Amino acid sequence: MPEKIDIPKKLLWDYKKAPADPLWRLQRIADFFPLYGRDRNTVRALYENSKRLRIDESTRLLIEEYKKAWEEKGGQDRK
Repeated sequence: MPEKIDIPKKLLWDYKKAPADPLWRLQRIADFFPLYGRDRNTVRALYENSKRLRIDESTRLLIEEYKKAWEEKGGQDRK
């Protein structure tokens, strides 16, 4: 399971505080990707959990491209 993912306040219009469930947090970000969640850790978490989330194919491909870009940029995330 991913480390704790921070949720931008703009994505919490229907909650006072974000639920602790990491999959809920990732789903909320995935619903608004790439407006939110483009940082290295969030992209990695989205990619690693993409099969557990409801993500349309175009967003899934975009997440994969962001992951590749982060890998090329930093090298630390290569598997």
